[in-house]
Amino acid sequence: MNQHVSRRTFFETTAYVTATVAGIAASVPARAGATSKLPALEAAFFAEWNKLRALEPEHGAAERRYFDERVKLQKPVLRERTREEIEAVRNMTVAELGDMSRSLPGAMAALEFDDALRTYNRAEWKVRCSTGFTRVNRAYQRQHARATAAANRVIRSPAHSFDDLAAKARVHKTWEYADEADIGYIMADIARMAKKGVRDDRAQLGASSVA
Repeated sequence: MNQHVSRRTFFETTAYVTATVAGIAASVPARAGATSKLPALEAAFFAEWNKLRALEPEHGAAERRYFDERVKLQKPVLRERTREEIEAVRNMTVAELGDMSRSLPGAMAALEFDDALRTYNRAEWKVRCSTGFTRVNRAYQRQHARATAAANRVIRSPAHSFDDLAAKARVHKTWEYADEADIGYIMADIARMAKKGVRDDRAQLGASSVA
């Protein structure tokens, strides 16, 4: 299965569960004696997100220069072996194949292709560097990794209130990338809040009956 799916997918999947527990968990406060980490983690994510967005114009321009130059290169294509070449190889013994590896029907074409591909790869790398795409793309990918890590910290940090879940939803709406395993964190949040809501309701009922 694809390991990276839209966060929208699993948030929509769990939406009906959230609605089910909302009635008993809507008033669940943050865990007593603990301060939620989600506000700070959300702020950290948006700081990294804004840095990533700031790189996009330069990255897009460098990528366009790279594409415009790369299209001028002619990438080699390995021709398919002819039916006669395939049949000739099938009729050779193992010993003959070993002794004549460079003389096999179609072998020279493959060697020429390898040489041409190496030449192309060198030219393509030169284009990447001369257009500035290599430098800009490295910076962009590093920042993308930092934004991904920041988003993951938000999604995977335990939520103890609907304010916490709202923070996760805002990050999801912006980022939308996810690992399939992340749905487990959301389900754990919902279960935790629902369980605490039930405990609080029972405590309130108990207090009312005593009074």
